[in-house]
Amino acid sequence: MAVTTMDELKHYAEGTEVELSGFAEGQPFVVKLKRPSLMLLAQNGDIPNTLMAAASELFNDGIKGLNPNNFSRMADIFTAMAKASMVSPTYQEVEEAGLSLTDIQLLQIYNFSQTGVAPLQRFHQK
Repeated sequence: MAVTTMDELKHYAEGTEVELSGFAEGQPFVVKLKRPSLMLLAQNGDIPNTLMAAASELFNDGIKGLNPNNFSRMADIFTAMAKASMVSPTYQEVEEAGLSLTDIQLLQIYNFSQTGVAPLQRFHQK
């Protein structure tokens, strides 16, 4: 096993191409995503203090551990993760195009950020 090189690390930082659910039938949506750390986002203040309890629930228990009565907090965390994960197009670029990410897309991005690309394959089985 060889040590990971700086070139490899730089390549990793460019993100991974991932196909998300489209905005509509027949409209593929492929993005480059990276996998930011939920703890690092919290440490850097990218997750507001008001969302820290929900972020902690997500980190410890996963999505199933979240209180469904806190849907707004869940949405805020998923949005923060999408903003931190999206390399190309960026979250802002999608909004500038006049679109909003769908609930499924936000969930797919969150899942990718925590587990990588393999779990997303079930969304695209033929």
